[in-house]
Amino acid sequence: MLKSVEMASVAEKIKNAYASIKVYSDAMDDCEDPEAIELYRKHIAEKEAEIWLLERKRKDMSEYEYEEDDSGHPIDREVEEETAYAIETEHEGLGELFGDVEEDATEKKIEPIIDDSVIGKLKASVDIPEEFKFKDNMTFYTMLRNIFRNKYILVTGPSGCGKSSLGKILADITNKPFHQFNFGDTMNPAAKLLGDTKYNQEDGTWFKPSRFVSALQDSEGSFIMLDEVTRDRTGDLGNILMPVLDGQRYLALDESDDADVVQLDKNVFFFATANIGREYLGAAHDLDRAWKDRFTGGIYELEYLPQNKEQELLQVRIPNVSADDARRITEFAKKIRDLYKAEELNVAVSTRMCLAVAELVVDGMTLLEALKHTVLPFYPITAGDDTDRVKVIQAIQSMGD
Repeated sequence: MLKSVEMASVAEKIKNAYASIKVYSDAMDDCEDPEAIELYRKHIAEKEAEIWLLERKRKDMSEYEYEEDDSGHPIDREVEEETAYAIETEHEGLGELFGDVEEDATEKKIEPIIDDSVIGKLKASVDIPEEFKFKDNMTFYTMLRNIFRNKYILVTGPSGCGKSSLGKILADITNKPFHQFNFGDTMNPAAKLLGDTKYNQEDGTWFKPSRFVSALQDSEGSFIMLDEVTRDRTGDLGNILMPVLDGQRYLALDESDDADVVQLDKNVFFFATANIGREYLGAAHDLDRAWKDRFTGGIYELEYLPQNKEQELLQVRIPNVSADDARRITEFAKKIRDLYKAEELNVAVSTRMCLAVAELVVDGMTLLEALKHTVLPFYPITAGDDTDRVKVIQAIQSMGD
Protein backbone atom coordinates (compact mmCIF):
# COMPACT_ATOMS: atom_id res chain seq x y z
CA MET A 1 0.00 0.00 0.00
CA LEU A 2 2.85 2.35 0.93
CA LYS A 3 4.41 1.80 -2.49
CA SER A 4 1.08 2.43 -4.15
CA VAL A 5 0.81 5.80 -2.39
CA GLU A 6 4.36 6.69 -3.35
CA MET A 7 3.78 5.66 -6.96
CA ALA A 8 0.63 7.77 -7.03
CA SER A 9 2.74 10.69 -5.84
CA VAL A 10 5.18 10.09 -8.69
CA ALA A 11 2.27 10.02 -11.13
CA GLU A 12 1.02 13.34 -9.76
CA LYS A 13 4.47 14.89 -10.20
CA ILE A 14 4.65 13.62 -13.77
CA LYS A 15 1.23 15.10 -14.44
CA ASN A 16 2.28 18.45 -12.99
CA ALA A 17 5.49 18.47 -15.03
CA TYR A 18 3.49 17.95 -18.23
CA ALA A 19 1.14 20.74 -17.15
CA SER A 20 4.10 23.10 -16.61
CA ILE A 21 5.45 22.31 -20.08
CA LYS A 22 2.05 23.17 -21.52
CA VAL A 23 2.01 26.51 -19.66
CA TYR A 24 5.51 27.44 -20.84
CA SER A 25 4.70 26.42 -24.41
CA ASP A 26 1.54 28.55 -24.45
CA ALA A 27 3.49 31.49 -23.05
CA MET A 28 6.06 31.16 -25.84
CA ASP A 29 3.32 31.34 -28.46
CA ASP A 30 2.32 34.81 -27.22
CA CYS A 31 5.83 36.10 -26.57
CA GLU A 32 8.05 38.14 -28.90
CA ASP A 33 10.93 38.83 -26.52
CA PRO A 34 13.90 36.59 -27.53
CA GLU A 35 15.29 36.54 -23.99
CA ALA A 36 11.95 35.49 -22.51
CA ILE A 37 11.52 32.79 -25.18
CA GLU A 38 14.97 31.42 -24.37
CA LEU A 39 14.02 31.32 -20.67
CA TYR A 40 10.80 29.41 -21.47
CA ARG A 41 12.83 26.89 -23.51
CA LYS A 42 15.14 26.43 -20.51
CA HIS A 43 12.16 25.78 -18.21
CA ILE A 44 10.72 23.24 -20.66
CA ALA A 45 14.06 21.41 -20.81
CA GLU A 46 14.18 21.32 -17.00
CA LYS A 47 10.68 19.83 -16.82
CA GLU A 48 11.57 17.21 -19.45
CA ALA A 49 14.58 16.24 -17.32
CA GLU A 50 12.33 16.07 -14.26
CA ILE A 51 9.97 13.67 -16.03
CA TRP A 52 12.88 11.44 -16.97
CA LEU A 53 14.14 11.36 -13.36
CA LEU A 54 10.68 10.51 -12.08
CA GLU A 55 10.49 7.60 -14.47
CA ARG A 56 13.89 6.43 -13.26
CA LYS A 57 12.63 6.66 -9.70
CA ARG A 58 9.75 4.34 -10.56
CA LYS A 59 12.18 1.84 -11.95
CA ASP A 60 14.36 1.95 -8.83
CA MET A 61 11.45 0.97 -6.59
CA SER A 62 12.57 -2.64 -6.78
CA GLU A 63 10.09 -3.87 -4.20
CA TYR A 64 7.18 -2.72 -6.31
CA GLU A 65 6.03 -5.12 -8.98
CA TYR A 66 6.28 -3.81 -12.48
CA GLU A 67 6.85 -4.96 -16.02
CA GLU A 68 9.64 -3.85 -18.28
CA ASP A 69 9.32 -2.87 -21.91
CA ASP A 70 11.82 -3.88 -24.61
CA SER A 71 14.11 -1.00 -23.65
CA GLY A 72 14.20 -1.84 -19.96
CA HIS A 73 11.85 0.97 -18.89
CA PRO A 74 9.32 0.17 -16.15
CA ILE A 75 5.67 -0.24 -17.11
CA ASP A 76 3.43 0.43 -14.15
CA ARG A 77 -0.13 -0.18 -15.27
CA GLU A 78 -1.71 1.77 -12.42
CA VAL A 79 0.49 4.85 -12.85
CA GLU A 80 0.31 4.55 -16.62
CA GLU A 81 -3.47 4.71 -16.51
CA GLU A 82 -3.51 7.58 -13.99
CA THR A 83 -1.04 9.65 -16.03
CA ALA A 84 -2.86 8.99 -19.30
CA TYR A 85 -6.19 9.95 -17.72
CA ALA A 86 -4.71 13.16 -16.26
CA ILE A 87 -3.26 14.20 -19.61
CA GLU A 88 -6.43 13.38 -21.55
CA THR A 89 -8.86 15.07 -19.16
CA GLU A 90 -6.93 18.06 -17.85
CA HIS A 91 -4.45 18.79 -20.67
CA GLU A 92 -6.25 18.13 -23.92
CA GLY A 93 -4.21 19.00 -26.97
CA LEU A 94 -0.90 18.35 -25.22
CA GLY A 95 -0.07 15.69 -27.75
CA GLU A 96 -0.08 18.31 -30.49
CA LEU A 97 2.76 20.13 -28.74
CA PHE A 98 5.11 17.18 -28.89
CA GLY A 99 6.52 14.95 -31.57
CA ASP A 100 7.07 11.23 -31.30
CA VAL A 101 8.88 10.10 -28.16
CA GLU A 102 12.33 8.77 -28.99
CA GLU A 103 13.44 6.02 -26.64
CA ASP A 104 16.71 4.30 -25.92
CA ALA A 105 17.95 2.16 -23.04
CA THR A 106 18.47 5.13 -20.72
CA GLU A 107 15.98 7.90 -21.47
CA LYS A 108 12.90 9.15 -23.21
CA LYS A 109 13.34 12.36 -25.17
CA ILE A 110 10.33 14.64 -25.70
CA GLU A 111 10.56 17.04 -28.63
CA PRO A 112 8.23 20.06 -28.28
CA ILE A 113 6.56 21.52 -31.36
CA ILE A 114 5.80 25.08 -30.40
CA ASP A 115 3.81 26.33 -33.41
CA ASP A 116 3.19 24.48 -36.65
CA SER A 117 1.68 27.47 -38.48
CA VAL A 118 3.54 29.26 -41.31
CA ILE A 119 4.47 32.21 -39.08
CA GLY A 120 5.34 29.84 -36.23
CA LYS A 121 7.75 27.92 -38.45
CA LEU A 122 9.30 31.17 -39.68
CA LYS A 123 9.85 32.36 -36.11
CA ALA A 124 11.51 29.07 -35.24
CA SER A 125 13.82 29.04 -38.26
CA VAL A 126 14.63 32.69 -39.09
CA ASP A 127 16.14 35.24 -36.72
CA ILE A 128 15.45 38.93 -37.22
CA PRO A 129 18.60 40.34 -38.85
CA GLU A 130 20.72 42.55 -36.61
CA GLU A 131 21.22 45.03 -39.46
CA PHE A 132 17.54 45.93 -39.47
CA LYS A 133 15.33 46.40 -36.44
CA PHE A 134 11.60 46.93 -35.98
CA LYS A 135 9.34 48.45 -33.37
CA ASP A 136 7.31 45.24 -33.63
CA ASN A 137 8.97 41.90 -34.45
CA MET A 138 5.74 40.58 -35.97
CA THR A 139 6.21 43.02 -38.87
CA PHE A 140 9.23 41.06 -40.06
CA TYR A 141 7.62 37.63 -39.81
CA THR A 142 4.40 38.78 -41.45
CA MET A 143 6.41 40.08 -44.39
CA LEU A 144 8.18 36.73 -44.72
CA ARG A 145 4.81 35.00 -44.64
CA ASN A 146 3.57 37.23 -47.45
CA ILE A 147 6.60 36.37 -49.58
CA PHE A 148 5.94 32.67 -48.91
CA ARG A 149 2.31 33.14 -50.00
CA ASN A 150 3.30 35.44 -52.90
CA LYS A 151 1.25 38.34 -51.55
CA TYR A 152 2.82 41.59 -52.74
CA ILE A 153 4.00 44.18 -50.19
CA LEU A 154 3.92 47.98 -50.25
CA VAL A 155 6.01 49.84 -47.67
CA THR A 156 5.50 53.55 -47.04
CA GLY A 157 7.44 55.84 -44.78
CA PRO A 158 9.84 58.76 -44.61
CA SER A 159 13.02 58.83 -46.65
CA GLY A 160 15.96 57.06 -45.08
CA CYS A 161 13.97 54.95 -42.59
CA GLY A 162 15.21 51.68 -44.12
CA LYS A 163 12.55 50.69 -46.68
CA SER A 164 14.98 49.82 -49.47
CA SER A 165 17.42 48.13 -47.09
CA LEU A 166 14.57 45.99 -45.81
CA GLY A 167 13.74 44.82 -49.34
CA LYS A 168 17.31 43.65 -49.94
CA ILE A 169 17.38 41.85 -46.58
CA LEU A 170 14.13 40.00 -47.34
CA ALA A 171 15.39 38.98 -50.79
CA ASP A 172 18.59 37.58 -49.25
CA ILE A 173 16.71 35.64 -46.57
CA THR A 174 14.27 34.13 -49.08
CA ASN A 175 17.10 33.38 -51.51
CA LYS A 176 15.37 35.08 -54.43
CA PRO A 177 17.20 36.88 -57.28
CA PHE A 178 17.02 40.58 -56.38
CA HIS A 179 16.12 43.21 -58.98
CA GLN A 180 15.73 46.86 -57.98
CA PHE A 181 14.00 49.48 -60.14
CA ASN A 182 14.11 53.03 -58.79
CA PHE A 183 11.57 55.43 -60.25
CA GLY A 184 13.03 58.48 -58.59
CA ASP A 185 15.89 58.55 -61.08
CA THR A 186 13.97 58.52 -64.34
CA MET A 187 11.64 60.75 -66.32
CA ASN A 188 10.65 57.85 -68.58
CA PRO A 189 9.26 54.91 -66.58
CA ALA A 190 7.93 53.31 -69.78
CA ALA A 191 11.47 52.81 -71.09
CA LYS A 192 12.62 51.43 -67.74
CA LEU A 193 9.76 48.92 -67.61
CA LEU A 194 9.25 48.01 -71.26
CA GLY A 195 12.41 48.84 -73.18
CA ASP A 196 13.12 51.21 -76.03
CA THR A 197 13.77 51.37 -79.74
CA LYS A 198 17.37 51.15 -80.95
CA TYR A 199 18.90 52.00 -84.30
CA ASN A 200 22.13 51.45 -86.17
CA GLN A 201 23.03 51.48 -89.86
CA GLU A 202 23.63 47.75 -90.09
CA ASP A 203 20.49 46.45 -88.42
CA GLY A 204 18.17 49.39 -88.77
CA THR A 205 15.55 49.85 -86.08
CA TRP A 206 14.72 47.23 -83.49
CA PHE A 207 13.10 47.01 -80.05
CA LYS A 208 15.28 46.09 -77.07
CA PRO A 209 13.31 44.73 -74.07
CA SER A 210 14.18 46.18 -70.67
CA ARG A 211 15.90 44.58 -67.72
CA PHE A 212 12.46 44.53 -66.08
CA VAL A 213 11.18 42.15 -68.77
CA SER A 214 14.00 39.71 -68.02
CA ALA A 215 13.30 39.90 -64.29
CA LEU A 216 9.64 38.99 -64.84
CA GLN A 217 10.65 35.82 -66.68
CA ASP A 218 13.37 34.64 -64.28
CA SER A 219 12.60 30.98 -63.63
CA GLU A 220 14.03 31.23 -60.10
CA GLY A 221 11.24 33.63 -59.10
CA SER A 222 12.57 37.18 -58.86
CA PHE A 223 12.23 39.50 -55.90
CA ILE A 224 11.43 42.78 -57.68
CA MET A 225 11.69 46.03 -55.75
CA LEU A 226 9.71 48.93 -57.18
CA ASP A 227 11.40 51.81 -55.39
CA GLU A 228 9.87 55.26 -54.88
CA VAL A 229 6.71 54.63 -56.90
CA THR A 230 5.28 58.01 -55.88
CA ARG A 231 8.04 59.85 -57.77
CA ASP A 232 6.52 59.18 -61.20
CA ARG A 233 5.09 62.40 -62.63
CA THR A 234 3.91 60.97 -65.96
CA GLY A 235 1.23 58.52 -64.82
CA ASP A 236 2.77 55.85 -67.05
CA LEU A 237 4.02 53.77 -64.14
CA GLY A 238 0.58 52.94 -62.79
CA ASN A 239 -0.93 52.26 -66.22
CA ILE A 240 1.85 49.82 -67.16
CA LEU A 241 1.99 47.98 -63.84
CA MET A 242 -1.71 47.45 -63.16
CA PRO A 243 -2.05 44.26 -65.26
CA VAL A 244 1.35 43.11 -63.94
CA LEU A 245 0.33 43.37 -60.30
CA ASP A 246 -3.23 42.08 -60.51
CA GLY A 247 -4.55 38.63 -61.38
CA GLN A 248 -3.76 39.03 -65.08
CA ARG A 249 0.01 38.91 -64.39
CA TYR A 250 1.23 40.04 -67.78
CA LEU A 251 3.20 42.92 -69.29
CA ALA A 252 2.20 44.25 -72.69
CA LEU A 253 5.13 45.28 -74.92
CA ASP A 254 3.10 47.45 -77.25
CA GLU A 255 6.21 49.05 -78.76
CA SER A 256 7.78 45.75 -79.80
CA ASP A 257 7.53 44.58 -83.41
CA ASP A 258 4.93 41.92 -82.62
CA ALA A 259 3.29 43.72 -79.67
CA ASP A 260 4.41 40.85 -77.46
CA VAL A 261 2.79 39.96 -74.16
CA VAL A 262 5.15 38.81 -71.42
CA GLN A 263 3.71 36.38 -68.86
CA LEU A 264 5.17 36.53 -65.37
CA ASP A 265 6.90 33.56 -63.79
CA LYS A 266 4.57 32.16 -61.12
CA ASN A 267 7.03 32.89 -58.30
CA VAL A 268 7.81 36.53 -59.12
CA PHE A 269 7.33 38.70 -56.05
CA PHE A 270 6.88 42.49 -55.86
CA PHE A 271 8.03 44.74 -53.03
CA ALA A 272 7.21 48.43 -53.54
CA THR A 273 8.24 51.49 -51.55
CA ALA A 274 6.75 54.97 -51.42
CA ASN A 275 7.56 58.20 -49.64
CA ILE A 276 4.45 59.98 -48.40
CA GLY A 277 4.64 63.30 -46.60
CA ARG A 278 4.57 67.04 -47.00
CA GLU A 279 8.30 67.27 -47.75
CA TYR A 280 8.11 64.93 -50.78
CA LEU A 281 7.33 66.36 -54.20
CA GLY A 282 3.92 65.16 -55.38
CA ALA A 283 3.57 62.76 -52.44
CA ALA A 284 1.86 64.87 -49.81
CA HIS A 285 -1.35 62.83 -50.10
CA ASP A 286 -2.23 59.17 -49.90
CA LEU A 287 -1.65 56.64 -52.68
CA ASP A 288 -4.23 55.92 -55.35
CA ARG A 289 -6.73 53.25 -54.23
CA ALA A 290 -6.01 51.15 -57.33
CA TRP A 291 -2.36 50.93 -56.26
CA LYS A 292 -3.30 49.81 -52.77
CA ASP A 293 -5.61 47.06 -54.00
CA ARG A 294 -2.74 45.36 -55.85
CA PHE A 295 -0.72 44.80 -52.68
CA THR A 296 -2.68 42.03 -51.02
CA GLY A 297 0.17 41.29 -48.59
CA GLY A 298 -0.53 44.58 -46.89
CA ILE A 299 0.64 48.15 -46.72
CA TYR A 300 3.24 48.68 -44.02
CA GLU A 301 3.69 52.19 -42.68
CA LEU A 302 7.25 52.25 -41.39
CA GLU A 303 8.36 55.02 -39.06
CA TYR A 304 11.77 55.94 -37.79
CA LEU A 305 12.91 53.61 -35.04
CA PRO A 306 12.68 54.52 -31.35
CA GLN A 307 15.87 56.14 -30.11
CA ASN A 308 17.22 53.03 -28.35
CA LYS A 309 16.56 50.78 -31.35
CA GLU A 310 18.14 53.29 -33.74
CA GLN A 311 21.18 53.49 -31.47
CA GLU A 312 21.53 49.69 -31.67
CA LEU A 313 21.22 49.89 -35.46
CA LEU A 314 24.01 52.47 -35.71
CA GLN A 315 26.30 50.29 -33.61
CA VAL A 316 25.56 47.29 -35.84
CA ARG A 317 26.05 49.15 -39.12
CA ILE A 318 29.04 51.23 -37.93
CA PRO A 319 30.83 48.86 -35.51
CA ASN A 320 33.56 51.39 -34.57
CA VAL A 321 31.18 54.10 -33.38
CA SER A 322 31.10 54.38 -29.61
CA ALA A 323 27.92 53.75 -27.67
CA ASP A 324 28.00 57.33 -26.37
CA ASP A 325 28.31 58.86 -29.86
CA ALA A 326 25.57 56.59 -31.19
CA ARG A 327 23.33 57.67 -28.32
CA ARG A 328 23.97 61.38 -28.88
CA ILE A 329 23.39 61.12 -32.64
CA THR A 330 20.06 59.36 -32.20
CA GLU A 331 18.98 61.72 -29.42
CA PHE A 332 19.62 64.62 -31.78
CA ALA A 333 17.59 62.89 -34.50
CA LYS A 334 14.69 62.44 -32.07
CA LYS A 335 14.75 66.15 -31.19
CA ILE A 336 14.52 67.16 -34.85
CA ARG A 337 11.77 64.61 -35.56
CA ASP A 338 9.74 65.88 -32.63
CA LEU A 339 10.00 69.41 -34.07
CA TYR A 340 8.94 68.05 -37.46
CA LYS A 341 5.92 66.28 -35.99
CA ALA A 342 4.95 69.53 -34.28
CA GLU A 343 5.22 71.19 -37.72
CA GLU A 344 7.96 73.50 -36.48
CA LEU A 345 10.34 72.13 -39.14
CA ASN A 346 9.66 71.07 -42.72
CA VAL A 347 12.21 68.22 -42.89
CA ALA A 348 13.08 65.44 -40.43
CA VAL A 349 16.45 63.78 -39.85
CA SER A 350 16.55 60.31 -41.42
CA THR A 351 18.27 57.14 -40.26
CA ARG A 352 20.43 57.42 -43.38
CA MET A 353 21.65 60.83 -42.17
CA CYS A 354 22.40 59.37 -38.72
CA LEU A 355 24.54 56.68 -40.33
CA ALA A 356 26.42 59.32 -42.34
CA VAL A 357 27.11 61.32 -39.16
CA ALA A 358 28.38 58.19 -37.38
CA GLU A 359 30.76 57.41 -40.25
CA LEU A 360 32.21 60.94 -40.12
CA VAL A 361 32.69 60.73 -36.35
CA VAL A 362 34.51 57.41 -36.69
CA ASP A 363 36.76 58.99 -39.33
CA GLY A 364 37.81 61.82 -37.03
CA MET A 365 35.22 64.62 -37.09
CA THR A 366 33.77 65.94 -33.87
CA LEU A 367 30.10 65.19 -33.39
CA LEU A 368 29.08 68.83 -33.86
CA GLU A 369 31.11 69.15 -37.06
CA ALA A 370 29.62 65.93 -38.43
CA LEU A 371 26.06 67.04 -37.61
CA LYS A 372 26.56 70.43 -39.28
CA HIS A 373 28.19 68.88 -42.34
CA THR A 374 25.47 66.27 -42.83
CA VAL A 375 22.29 67.90 -41.60
CA LEU A 376 22.43 71.65 -42.33
CA PRO A 377 22.28 71.31 -46.16
CA PHE A 378 18.73 69.99 -45.73
CA TYR A 379 17.72 73.32 -44.14
CA PRO A 380 18.78 76.03 -46.62
CA ILE A 381 18.05 79.73 -46.18
CA THR A 382 15.16 80.41 -48.57
CA ALA A 383 14.24 83.98 -49.55
CA GLY A 384 16.01 85.26 -46.46
CA ASP A 385 14.07 82.96 -44.13
CA ASP A 386 16.50 81.12 -41.86
CA THR A 387 13.96 79.99 -39.25
CA ASP A 388 14.41 76.25 -39.82
CA ARG A 389 18.19 76.47 -40.01
CA VAL A 390 18.45 78.45 -36.78
CA LYS A 391 16.35 75.86 -34.93
CA VAL A 392 18.52 73.03 -36.23
CA ILE A 393 21.75 74.86 -35.32
CA GLN A 394 20.42 75.36 -31.80
CA ALA A 395 19.61 71.66 -31.56
CA ILE A 396 23.12 70.77 -32.75
CA GLN A 397 24.75 73.10 -30.20
CA SER A 398 22.65 71.58 -27.43
CA MET A 399 24.43 68.27 -28.00
CA GLY A 400 27.69 69.69 -26.66
CA ASP A 401 31.11 68.90 -28.05
